[in-house]
Amino acid sequence: MTMRSARRHALSGATAIALVPIAAFAQAGSSQDQQPQLSDKQIEEIIVTGTLLRGVAPAGSETVSISSENITAVGANSTAQLLASVPQTASFNAAPIVSAISSSQITINRPNLRNLPGASGGGSSTLVLVDGHRLPGMGVRQTVPDPDAIAPGAIERVEIVLDGGSSIYGADAVGGVINFITRKRFDGIEAKGRYGFGDDYQSANAGVTVGKAWDSVSVYASYDYSWHDSLYGRDRDYVRRLDYTTGLPFDLTCGAGNVSIGSSIYALPDLTLGNGNRCDLSDNRTFYPSERRHSVFAGLSVDTGGPVTFDMRAFYMNRVNKGDGGPLTATATIAPVNPYAPTLVPNPFYRNTGDANSFQPQSVSMDFSSILGTHSSQSTRLETWGFTPSFTADLGGGWQVRWLGNYGRGISKVENDKIDDGTLSTLVLTGNFNPYNLSDPANAATIPLISNFLDYGLGKNELINTRVVADGTLFALPGGPVRIAVGGEYSHENYKSQISGTVAASAAADLPINSASREIAAVFGEVQVPIFGEGNRTGGLYALNLSASGRYDHYSDFGGTFNPKFGLTYEPFDGLKIRGTWGKSFQAPSLADGAEAAPPTIFAFPFVLFANPAVAPIPGQAQIFLGGGGVDLKPQKAKTWSAGFDLTPPSLPGFALTVNYYNIRFKDLIDIPPVFNPATYYALFTGSYTMNPTAAQVNALAAQVPGGLAQVSPYTVTDGQVYSIADGRRTNLAAVNTDGIDFSLNYDHATGFGSVYTQISGNYVLNRKEQSVAGADFVNTVKAQTRFVISGTLGAVVGNLRAQATLRHLGGWEVAPLATNLNQSKIKSFNVINLFAQYDFKGSGVMQDLSLTFNVDNLFDKDPPPYNGTLNSLDGYAVTSIGRVFQFGIAKKF
Repeated sequence: MTMRSARRHALSGATAIALVPIAAFAQAGSSQDQQPQLSDKQIEEIIVTGTLLRGVAPAGSETVSISSENITAVGANSTAQLLASVPQTASFNAAPIVSAISSSQITINRPNLRNLPGASGGGSSTLVLVDGHRLPGMGVRQTVPDPDAIAPGAIERVEIVLDGGSSIYGADAVGGVINFITRKRFDGIEAKGRYGFGDDYQSANAGVTVGKAWDSVSVYASYDYSWHDSLYGRDRDYVRRLDYTTGLPFDLTCGAGNVSIGSSIYALPDLTLGNGNRCDLSDNRTFYPSERRHSVFAGLSVDTGGPVTFDMRAFYMNRVNKGDGGPLTATATIAPVNPYAPTLVPNPFYRNTGDANSFQPQSVSMDFSSILGTHSSQSTRLETWGFTPSFTADLGGGWQVRWLGNYGRGISKVENDKIDDGTLSTLVLTGNFNPYNLSDPANAATIPLISNFLDYGLGKNELINTRVVADGTLFALPGGPVRIAVGGEYSHENYKSQISGTVAASAAADLPINSASREIAAVFGEVQVPIFGEGNRTGGLYALNLSASGRYDHYSDFGGTFNPKFGLTYEPFDGLKIRGTWGKSFQAPSLADGAEAAPPTIFAFPFVLFANPAVAPIPGQAQIFLGGGGVDLKPQKAKTWSAGFDLTPPSLPGFALTVNYYNIRFKDLIDIPPVFNPATYYALFTGSYTMNPTAAQVNALAAQVPGGLAQVSPYTVTDGQVYSIADGRRTNLAAVNTDGIDFSLNYDHATGFGSVYTQISGNYVLNRKEQSVAGADFVNTVKAQTRFVISGTLGAVVGNLRAQATLRHLGGWEVAPLATNLNQSKIKSFNVINLFAQYDFKGSGVMQDLSLTFNVDNLFDKDPPPYNGTLNSLDGYAVTSIGRVFQFGIAKKF
């Protein structure tokens, strides 16, 4: 199991725990005079996530709402960190960070509700909105928004609908919808600051929101700055790379270097047979890179009292993540003779081992720190901006028309120092580079040919979008008005990329530009029917609401798809709601996943990297890998349904019990066949490779790739030179079926000194069955992830002081017992306690509207549970814990 998949497994158990403690905190800590009083008109105009109808909650759906105060309560310095407090996200209880150690990795903070698969793809099964509209795509090989684009100071609340939303919003709403609702009006100045520190770690955050509201016009701008430094592997003892069978460090590309021939290891410089020169490369590499982020959000609202109102929103964000890759390393193969020479020409640098491995090809592991230094730069940059004008017209009779325009761009770049492995491999094989002694004067002329290279990637996303929606009342029933909404939408998406696994730093900007675009036209509608309600409720039928919605999307590149959804909310009596939904959703193929933006590539290696366990390679055989985007990709489709209840008895104020069952069937998932996991790849993905291809088969494949014939020409002289062709292009592969139960119990009790509140919530994953390719058997992987998660919060409000403690528990999960992990079969559970306190000064003068906050994350400095394998070699996708962190904050309103 890889670190990335294991970390996803660790976090997936957080599918539904305590949002309510946050909501409970906000409720318990707010007195009546602090609650905004909304007029009937304001309530009528509220747009609720998951529905096209104003001021009406979506029937049947499980919905979670988070207020802006939650950012303070959880100590979040970014929007992505705020979402990490949401238990239904895969990043729950993590410290989200962008750490693309190669341009092929995820270069954004991408939310993932319900921990659905597809983390390596360019799209997302979770839809991110701002005020109900889409953001432009972001990322190098992704076309998904990053929630950090929104300045935290502009957020009024976050609404999350935890079931499919394609019938309303179209693509990407399989796992759910996250909608950031921003402030509509603001008057005054609000300034905030926070400083945090832990072992070898510091962070700082500052923000200011300035606005002015007149009778008919309101304008504001919110700016946020955030920074934290980096953490190296040596800073946390749980970050390590060990061979647990020997207790020795795992890595060989270190120190003087090593030579490997099969399982035999020879330490340089003397070719001493044994354990080799060992080191832990993670010590000198950052697993948590530094981050610097600037974000701005601005809003303008014009309401002169007439039938037409105008709103404009605009945002800008610039974020830079910098890491240290440590010393540059590489591995190359040297043979006794030059394999490229027409005759047998001895390699002048080849050194014989003088034993049974004499005159065998050798794999030489190299550490270039002696000539290139002990540090290497890893940089991931994101710049994004957009604006959304909108008009709202009241037509009378409760009808309203809303028009939205939306334009945005996202530019992402990855620049990581690296060695040109291909050139190095050729120089070593041809006898033009001495891999045993990097400081050899003979290498002086060739070092510039392999250094000053980058793993480089550039992605540019553009979105043009417009939408019109009309909604109002059709007619009235005894149970209430029948509401309907209809609309249409048009979008144009464009994606451009410059991607090269290795390129000279000076030539990066001149890489060819690959691009893809699409147009999307959609029509949609929704109706909500109150069968029983205030006008006709009776015993056992306090309220009954039915809803139906549907949307047809037509894509210029793959055709059309229709997705309906039905919902029901039934109240047998006041205080009990029984609800359910059924619907279809889809995720469109990302433009970054297709062959237009990611043309096919071919790599020919003069040796076998990943062998089929059932077929032994012949010495001297080559292996060919095909990569790039997919052809004729289909949308990923899902059927989702849910059922649950909410109990809030009027006789027990402050009490709330919620139970929800969810079921997701997700198929045609787009992913890359696991070519680097030979046991799985050759056993299950039989249609993605060809064993012992003929020269004609190799040439026919290579002819489809620009420059491909030249790549394979050394290996098509005769049949039998190529061991296998492995096709690693993106394609529609797998499926996953998952279901589970969310639950929460909340009680907020008023006291003579203020209030106390407690909350227990959690999730139990019933099943998670995964299929590798269509037609294969489903395998239940539920025990390979955290299955049971629970969170408990206890807090109190005493006068002006609020304080709470939260326990977060991630249950353990099973792993395959292997000799390499000392037959460990389970990873233990992980428990952390977080503290929060806030004191609000009252009165007048300089102390008025002044607040001080204090946070402690991971109070007892708990390390993630140990595993005798590679799980603790953190790869940066999701870090469970960076240790104990203290934060002090101050906020002032003027």
